[in-house]
Order: sequence, then structure tokens, then C-alpha cells
Amino acid sequence: MPSRAIGALAAPRVKGEARVVRALTWAAAAIALLVATAVPGSIFWLTWRAQVQDTSITARLHAAFVTQALTRSTSDWQRDVGGLLDDSLVESALPERRQIVDIKGRIVTQNTGPIAEPTVVAHVPLALGDQIVGDVVLTRSLRPLLADALLVMLVSAAVGAAIYLTLQVLPVRALKRALHALAGEQERSRRELEQYANVLFERAIDGILVFDAQGMVHSCNPRAAQMLGTVPERVRATPLSQWIELPRPAPSQPMAIGQFEAHARRSAVGGMESFPCEITISALPLRANAEHYLGNLRDLTERRQAEHRQMRLANFDSLTGLPNRSLFRERLEHAMVRARHGGRQMALMFLDLDRFKHVNDSLGHEAGDTLLKHVASSLSHCLRKNDLVWLRHDIDEHDITIARLGGDEFTVLLEGIGTVEQVEAIAQRILNALQTPLFIDGNEIVVTSSVGIALYPVEDCSLDELLKHADMAMYRAKEMGRNVFHVYSDAMQANAALRLQLETRLRHALERKEYRLHFQPKCSLADGRITGVEALLRWYPQDSDEVIPPDQFISALEETGLIVPVGQWVLEEAVRQLAAWQAMGLPPLQVAVNLSARQLRQPDLPEVVAEILANSSIRPEQLELELTESMLMAGDAIASTVRGIADLGVHLAIDDFGTGYSSLAYLKRFFVNSLKIDRSFVGEIPHNPEDVAIGSAIIALAHSLNLRVVAEGVETHAQEKFLRERGCDEMQGYLLSPPLAPDDFVAWWRGRHRPRLAAVASALAV
Repeated sequence: MPSRAIGALAAPRVKGEARVVRALTWAAAAIALLVATAVPGSIFWLTWRAQVQDTSITARLHAAFVTQALTRSTSDWQRDVGGLLDDSLVESALPERRQIVDIKGRIVTQNTGPIAEPTVVAHVPLALGDQIVGDVVLTRSLRPLLADALLVMLVSAAVGAAIYLTLQVLPVRALKRALHALAGEQERSRRELEQYANVLFERAIDGILVFDAQGMVHSCNPRAAQMLGTVPERVRATPLSQWIELPRPAPSQPMAIGQFEAHARRSAVGGMESFPCEITISALPLRANAEHYLGNLRDLTERRQAEHRQMRLANFDSLTGLPNRSLFRERLEHAMVRARHGGRQMALMFLDLDRFKHVNDSLGHEAGDTLLKHVASSLSHCLRKNDLVWLRHDIDEHDITIARLGGDEFTVLLEGIGTVEQVEAIAQRILNALQTPLFIDGNEIVVTSSVGIALYPVEDCSLDELLKHADMAMYRAKEMGRNVFHVYSDAMQANAALRLQLETRLRHALERKEYRLHFQPKCSLADGRITGVEALLRWYPQDSDEVIPPDQFISALEETGLIVPVGQWVLEEAVRQLAAWQAMGLPPLQVAVNLSARQLRQPDLPEVVAEILANSSIRPEQLELELTESMLMAGDAIASTVRGIADLGVHLAIDDFGTGYSSLAYLKRFFVNSLKIDRSFVGEIPHNPEDVAIGSAIIALAHSLNLRVVAEGVETHAQEKFLRERGCDEMQGYLLSPPLAPDDFVAWWRGRHRPRLAAVASALAV
């Protein structure tokens, strides 16, 4: 069926052979007739025109001859003209009659009687003196020319007939031979086309079905049968509706023509299964049967799966599988509409992981990705319908949307919330769930989150404003110490404006010289000697009488990037002040300066430190730069910078040791000189056994690595005694001294050493 159908469509037929033959016959006849009539007719017409002219000339000659003969006898000219026209003055092969007639048309004389038609006649006036007396009339017979013309016509007719036969017979024979050759070539092409069509039909990547107007399948290629889960023999002679749900045709059409998406059924284990397909139906223009149709079938299963994957990539986070920012905004918009019109309250939670960057920088991005998936799983688990939190609240799990906006930012959308307390209970549940320890490459990681909550509906609140409210509440939670939640209030908007003003003021504080350094001394626990100071930044705004402590503006400096120029100023000012004290007679001390993470990521930091030292009179070992454990966990990203600083002879200290993700390998790798025990481990010594154990372990660890140990936040003599007994090298805290302005430090130092100086002076005097 397919070869016959496609062959009937493709095989060209020889049409118009009779019309071509008739056209050639008419053309040959017209050319032959033209030759047979035009040639003799043209000869006769030309000869006739020549005889008319010649007859006129001959008549004028005879008229001149008669006039000359009669010039001497004009009295009775009619008597003297006799015999004047007997002789021909011009030789002519045609018979002619010459006459002289008077003015009344009577014949005076002529040379002969009537002659045969057709003739040509010439009249020439005959004048004697000034008087016209008659005419000379010359009549010439053209019958001999007509006989010649008939002879030429016969010859021309013979030539025309020959031309007719030549033009009519030879081209037709040639045409028939060409048509015969064309028919043979056409038959060969038809057979080749049928073979090619059969190959295409059998091996086509799309399914092909041939069916009639009643929908009965007449032919099916292997690919179509494969799509339908069977063999071609089982598809033939079956209704097409058994396999494919075709659209209804128009009332005037027996079959729907065009391209359609439909559902098809294939044979499978256990019965028939449905799959999406695309079918293109077109009519087969066969003369034998115009009621056949060709259906091109294509399986859309893979396309639908690809579209689903594309939709998922466009709307879901590839790492966690949660809705992404785009889908979340769409769902949030719909939820806000439902909340406005349905009278239901909803809550938006904005989650940001605490110190996630430290984990990412220290353990690598793969560990960070593992942590993000852990957070997504924890959120999904603790917000399930059967979770304990739902037992007391009428919330449908379909009213919950958990999304990842990007990085370490997650959102939770809760619809149908009754009270604020309900939302707070859920937020606390989330915080508790996220604190489940996670082990990555042997490292135990406990992640916390800061949660901002915004409620809706709120008057005149758009989608972006609602997101902004939740974001502001989240930042407020971070300011409250992290691992807490906070609900947005209108007062936070005012606080945000104040925060913006703070950042603006900080941008001008350095150029206005509003920053000051205070110095907190450190002493040796062995002999009480002052060994150094730690430089601490303070801010004295020109528009305020109060000094602003660093915990109120350092984070703003970090976020705005101003910490880099301010940090360099702190380094320069600390070194300058230490050199000034030495010039005043104070003994050589060591000044410690805290470095920020942004500063440490500057590749030219060693050159900056070297230039500052070169412009001062202090030795490199008198400068100590304090780093946090989280900075060291960045690994190779800062290794060259830290090594460059150590090569200068500058001392390195680990600040707040024990609060981060520690690794002994980093202590050895980065040429650390000392550890500073965080004040959180010192505050309850010696009463808290855990702090006692931690403090003792840090001191023992540091000494085993040949590192000095400095205890921060020492405020009681009991703490001092304990640290001294455990072998701690130095202490720093309010027990010794609070941070002091430069002049106050000099006064404090001299007051502390005045008794000793007086004793020395007395000994020298004796």
C-alpha cells in the first residue's frame, strides 16, 4: 500500500501528446500554405507593378511620336495618323493594343483588335500646339504572366507540401521517440522512488500510518508499531481509534486534517498504557482512491520529560530540590491574593544561616553544598503534616512553601496562620531542628540560623515590601546574637533608617578623623610585667558627645567594605603610637591589632605592613596581628598572605581560640606565635568544671606546640590564680585595666611602676 500510494503520487504521466501533434500539424500546414501562396503571389504582384509602369512609359513614347509626326499638318490630323501606331516603339513580350481616340472618346486609329484579359491600360494626352485633341491609349495583356505565375504556384505548392511533410512528420516521430524514452526513464524513476519510499516507510524515525476515511488502518510502518507496543501486522486492519484519540473533524470533512497533539495507547505488561503523541494528518491525492490519509506519528514522552526537567530547572533549586526565587515569588503573590480576599493570615519567614561562609571557606564548597542540603531536608522534615508542631494547629501542609532564594538564604511561607504565637512556635521548632549535628569529612558541624518573620495582610504592603520586612527582621535577629527569630514591627523601619544614617556617617568618619584608638594592656602572669597592649577602635562622632563602641559599628564597616581603609589606619596609628611611647621612655612593648577577613583577603597586605614598619622605628616582632580561627579555615585562599606577613617577622596570634572550627594543622601551617583563650571560657573559671577543662586543655595544647597563651576577659583574682597555676603566660582584662586612651595609658603605666621606680631611685641614691 505505501509503495503504490507514494508511486501514484510521485510517477509523472505523459499528458498533451495529441495536443503537441496537432500543434505541429497546424504549424507545418501554415508554413506550407504560406510558401505555396506567398511566392507566386509576390511574383505576380511585382510583375504587374512593373508592367503598369512599363505600359505608361511606352504610351508616352507613342504619344510623343504621333505629336512629332503631326506637327506639319495640323489642319486634318485625323487623316494623317493612319499607320503611325503599327510599329512598336518598345519591344514587349506581351500582346498590346495601341489606339488614338479623339476628345470625344471615338477611336481614330488602332493597330489591332481586342486582346485577352487581364490587361493594364495607360492613357497619355495628345496635344497639337496648345490644344489637346485626343489620347493615346496603350492596352497590354497580362495573360502570359498569369500562366507563368500559375507555374510558379505549382512549384511553390510542391515546395510547401515538402515543407509540410518535413515539419509534420519528422518532429512527431522525434517527439514520439523522446516520449518513449521519457516513459522508460519515468518508469525506472518510479520503481526507484517506490524502493526509496519503501525504505523510508520501513526505516522512518517517525511512525507512519495509512488509513481510510472510516479510520481503518491499511498500513503501518515498524516505528509506529514500536510506539504502539506491538507489531505492524496487529495494527493493520484495526480502527485507528483503538490506538489514538483523534480530534473530531469539521462537519464538512470526513477526517480532521492538520497537526494535533493527542493521547495514544500502547500495549504494555498488564494492559494498555497512555502516552502523549503528536500526529500530522494529510490527505493522499490518489486518483484510484482519494479517501486515504497519511498520519505521521511522533512520541512526545521524551519532549514532555524534557519540558518537565526544564520547568523544574526554571522553578526549582538544582541543589536542594526546593522552589527557587522565581517560583517562590509566584507562590507568594498568589498567597497574598488569597490572604487579602479570604481573610486568612499568612507568615513569611526569612532564614539566613549563621557563619555559613566560614564553613564554606574552611571545608570547601562541597561541604557547603552538603550543609545546604541538610538544612533543606531538616526544614522539609520539621514542617511536615505529621510533625509534632502540627498537632496543635489547624494548618494544611499544602499551605506551606519552603524555598531557597540562593546562597544560604531560605524562606518559609505559611498560610492560614491564626496567631503570632503560632508562628513563633513554628520558628522555634525550625531553629531546634537545624541544630542537629552534621558530620562532614570527620568534622562535626552544628548550624544555626537567624529567622526574620513578617505577617500579612498589612495595609499598603506590596510583595517586595513584605520581603523587605522579613529581611529586616532577619538582620535584627542576627544583631540579637544569631540563632534566634524576630518578628517585624514598624519600629524596625525607623531602625533601618538609622542604620542607613550610620553607614553614611561611617563613610565620612575617617576623613573627619573621628576614629580613636584605645589600648588594653597585657601582663605576664609569671612576674606581672606589662608585655604589650591590644589596640581597640573607638568612634567619636563630631555630632555626638558619646563614644561609640566597636560592637555598634564594626559590622557596618565590614558590610560596606570600609573596614579595609579603616583597618589600614588602625595599623598605621597603632605602630605610630607605639613608636611615640618608646620615644617618651616607655620600654619596648608589643602592640596587637585585629585583622578583618576582608583585610586578610588583600594579596598586597604583606607589602602594606612592610611599608608601615619601614616608616617607623619599631621592630617587626613588636607588632602582633590577631586572626580568628575562621580566617585560617579559608586555607589556600590566605596562605600566601599569612606566610608573607610571618616572613616579615611580625607575630601572629589566634584570637577567640576555641569558638570556631579548630584544626591543629592550621596552627602549624600558618606560623602562629600565640593563642588567646576566648573570654567565654574564662568567665566561669574556676567554678565551672567544663570551662576549667577547656582552659586547661588549651593551655596544655599551646605549650605542646611551643605557643604562648593569653587569657582574655580576666576579671577576678580567682581567675588569675587559676591561670597562673595552669601555666598561662599572659592575661588581659578588667582585673588588669580597661581599654585606655593613649595619654591615660601612659599615666596608668607610670602609676603602676612609680613605687618600683622610687625604690630603684632610692637604691641608686644610697
